[in-house]
Amino acid sequence: MTLFFYVLRDFIRYVFGTLLLVVFLFLLFDFIHKTTRYIPRYNPETALLVKYYIYLLPSLIIQALPIASLLASVITMVLLSRTNEITAMRAAGMGPLRVGMPIVLGGLALCLVGIFLGEYILPRWSERMHYIQEVQIERGSETQIAEGARWVKDENVLYNFRDYDPITNVMTGVRVIETGDNFRPKKSLEARLATYRPESTDWLLEDVKILYFWPKGTLSYTERKDVMPVSIPVEPVKLKKERRYPNELSSAELVDTIRKGSASGVDILSYRVELHTKLAFHFAPFVVCLIGLRFGYRSERTMETARGVLLAVAIGMSYWFFLNAARALAKRGILPPIPAAWSADFILLAYSVLNIWNLQRKRT
Repeated sequence: MTLFFYVLRDFIRYVFGTLLLVVFLFLLFDFIHKTTRYIPRYNPETALLVKYYIYLLPSLIIQALPIASLLASVITMVLLSRTNEITAMRAAGMGPLRVGMPIVLGGLALCLVGIFLGEYILPRWSERMHYIQEVQIERGSETQIAEGARWVKDENVLYNFRDYDPITNVMTGVRVIETGDNFRPKKSLEARLATYRPESTDWLLEDVKILYFWPKGTLSYTERKDVMPVSIPVEPVKLKKERRYPNELSSAELVDTIRKGSASGVDILSYRVELHTKLAFHFAPFVVCLIGLRFGYRSERTMETARGVLLAVAIGMSYWFFLNAARALAKRGILPPIPAAWSADFILLAYSVLNIWNLQRKRT
């Protein structure tokens, strides 16, 4: 048990060190990039820049977790090997899996950290970050309408509006079209404006013109009403522009977006890809940390260790290239979302498990 915490302590220490270094480099490169055109153009206050980078931190930490897990596992096993501590553990009858168990559990703990940050912290902080960037720094509008929100489909009913004021919760130029067989119109509502009523969660149409159609789609007769309540399946908060990128949404928000998009006929392929990519990336710290276990029974010679470190880093970096390439192909519809998102994890996991099995077999 003492050896377990000894190895785990080293692993966690190197994880924190790598995280600090990688996040610092991310921040430094982003700041240098912004000093070329962005900062001279908008001339933001220092306090706003500081707040912007603070709210950017969860995104950077999530991206850096797999890198930190990979390098920490490799460095931990390499240093244990160089100081002959691996040899002492081997002499005591400990196998590669037992020696690396602290790293395995440490990788699983990093997965939990990534899930917590990605599902609970990132969605809120990224929303605030984009608000600071687009509204407070770039001085953009706070009342932009979400793309594609002007058309909503609910079973056989189409809803459309021309404009929306999020301050007063009022739509203008509202149309509601109920269709029948062969997508022919059965009834159509045209209203000058519609006001949202939170107490009844519906919309009150004003100056309404109702058109009724025959089964063949020709106009039957019209009717007018001053006011008319209608249950439009649109929440005012959903009409505002979503400033966050799909990968900054929580899994629950992505699932809800996919469900509503499927019901209204909107293309949700990119959201499906991002959902499975997000779930697969949560397990990346565990998958890549297994690469370090291959050093459990390697030679202690410096040249062998150097080769092993370069090989481990090359394998780890190929994970990100493969994941991004598969995600791009999935967004184009060339690959299904699930295999594209999870294939990198399964390939690297299979490689690590096979490697550990070979080491255990050689030991026996």
